Amino acid sequence: MKKIDFHMHTVSTVSDRPFEFCLDALKYYVISASLDAIAITNHNMFDLAQFKTIKDSVDAVVFPGIEIDLEGCHLLLIADDKELFDFSTRCNRITSAIPTNDSFITYEELVEIFPDLDKYILIPHYQKSPEISPETLRKFGLLITAGEVTSPKKFIYCLRDENSLVPVCFSDLRINKNLTNIPSRQTYLNIGELGLSGIKGCLRDKQKVFLSLKDGHNIFNVLNGNLRLSTGLNVVIGERSSGKSYTLDHIYDQSDEIRVKYIRQFSLLQREQDEDLRSFSESINRSQSKLTEDYLAEFKSVVDDVVDIDLYVNERAVEIYIESLKKHAHEIEKQDAFSRAKLFNESEFPGSDPSSIRELISSVNNLIVNSEYRSTIDNHISIGQLKSLIVELIAIHNFEEESLLKKRYLNDLIISIKDNLRLRSASQPIEDFDFYSFLMDKKKIEVFSHLVHQIKKDRETLRVDVQGYQRVARSVSFRGAQELKKISKKVISFAGAYNSYDHPYNYLCALKQIEGLEVVELYKYFVRLNYEILNSDGFPVSGGERSEYRLLREIKDAQRYDMLMLDEPESSFDNLFLLKKANALIKDISKTMPVVVVTHNSTIGASIKPDFIVYTKKHTGGSKVYYDIYTGYPSDRYLTGLNGDKIKNHEAIINSLEAGEDTYNERREGYEILKN
Repeated sequence: MKKIDFHMHTVSTVSDRPFEFCLDALKYYVISASLDAIAITNHNMFDLAQFKTIKDSVDAVVFPGIEIDLEGCHLLLIADDKELFDFSTRCNRITSAIPTNDSFITYEELVEIFPDLDKYILIPHYQKSPEISPETLRKFGLLITAGEVTSPKKFIYCLRDENSLVPVCFSDLRINKNLTNIPSRQTYLNIGELGLSGIKGCLRDKQKVFLSLKDGHNIFNVLNGNLRLSTGLNVVIGERSSGKSYTLDHIYDQSDEIRVKYIRQFSLLQREQDEDLRSFSESINRSQSKLTEDYLAEFKSVVDDVVDIDLYVNERAVEIYIESLKKHAHEIEKQDAFSRAKLFNESEFPGSDPSSIRELISSVNNLIVNSEYRSTIDNHISIGQLKSLIVELIAIHNFEEESLLKKRYLNDLIISIKDNLRLRSASQPIEDFDFYSFLMDKKKIEVFSHLVHQIKKDRETLRVDVQGYQRVARSVSFRGAQELKKISKKVISFAGAYNSYDHPYNYLCALKQIEGLEVVELYKYFVRLNYEILNSDGFPVSGGERSEYRLLREIKDAQRYDMLMLDEPESSFDNLFLLKKANALIKDISKTMPVVVVTHNSTIGASIKPDFIVYTKKHTGGSKVYYDIYTGYPSDRYLTGLNGDKIKNHEAIINSLEAGEDTYNERREGYEILKN
């Protein structure tokens, strides 16, 4: 097994943050991390002289490389060291082609610079930002077999997904004199000699890449590579003040790029009753804001459609039209040659909206190109019929588009001639008026008002089960201007607008007049969604149940992260809840990511059946306090310390979770007496 890190930076470029390279720091890193091979991969450049110095100074195999900005992603290109001058020349062309931090080259430009791509190891950012796109990945075909990921969670996900690239983890370090914490992102290869072709072979086989030297797919390293953890469920045990939380804090502080969800001890405890209830309700409503937006999305489109309608202006336009019509009739006998012309009072050709047929064409095209449901579509309509339909629809669209252009051209002529005739005539023209738009606006307001009254009715809009709790949402009316102010989160008075709350159109007009309110946000002020958490009996949760729900929600939220850490969850909850609800959820999460739980409770520590045990023990030396760490599997007879010492696993667990074997046996006998 060989340990490699093929992603590190030794030159600060325009695509990097400033740092000063330190050769001693690189040598320290290689020795401390026990690396067998490294690659120097600076952003869009290769420093030949520096590379030769590094190669002569470092006690490891050193490969030349470059990290290239390629079509929105980063690509590691690793070469052999036998043609350094040729490689350096080609890398110089990359440097010239990418002069700024927002420049990049295309795949075609890469092939032009490196025509024999199969000579190199190519590793793109895969489960790491900026990630290679599926389109760019397809261009490489079989030239790319491995992708760089950022965490053990993503590493294991790629291993299990047969369609994923072979995962590798690298440090992405900037080697500088301030380097003290050694990252744990390296990859082990099941290989003998470290040649380029042999490494390429390993990177085609998921069974030859590992996160650790032993138990490679199940274990990874943290804390400068000293502490082993399972990629599944880890339980940290130990006596009081033995360094459990201290160890957890250090793991969190050195997590680097790994996104860690850390639920600290006592952070979910119930607070003062009223304050806790208020905080809980606000938190629930805030966390569901996306659901509120989704629920009101269609209503928003209605508000957007009517917000610019001004009925007063429309009514005034009717009055002007009628007045002009009456005046024109009164003066008809006095018409001059200009006012008697047909175009003097001519109406413009009405336009048409082509969006409808365009949407129809797009829908038919979706049916044609869809591959996922091809067989189902073909059972009802053939691909030939769909193609014939889209051709006919395109012809109709083109005809209507041509007609629309002709109407626009004629309307321009009509307007121009009318303006010239009216300039030369003393007669009163009939004002233009669009009766259709006038009636449509009135109908829109009528429908809008009806819709607002409907959505303001108190009704349940959502009910979701969360580990035995029910998350319920209800649509309710606003009960005062203060509630509107809370939604806006601005120092704005809604008192005047709220007086019209029961008259939707008038209320909308009043909202438009409030300075500081965005027009696109007005839909939020008609109805609100009120979220509530109910227990298994259908009643609002109590104080203790609120804390339970918080824990379950926080654990559930960890799915968005790379790792979950919990510090003594039993401090806030009873054993039955921990056993039946929390344990099940923690166990499920640990199937997809590393989970580390600190505990001194047997319900969490033993009943959860962890994959790996971490035991902490305190000892003093002079005036200093030291924390020893031992690890192993639950089935191991002995746990092994970081220095190689061993302790009995049974004693560690009994002392940590049961207050010693005598206490455990005494309690067990007491339970037997009660049972009998």
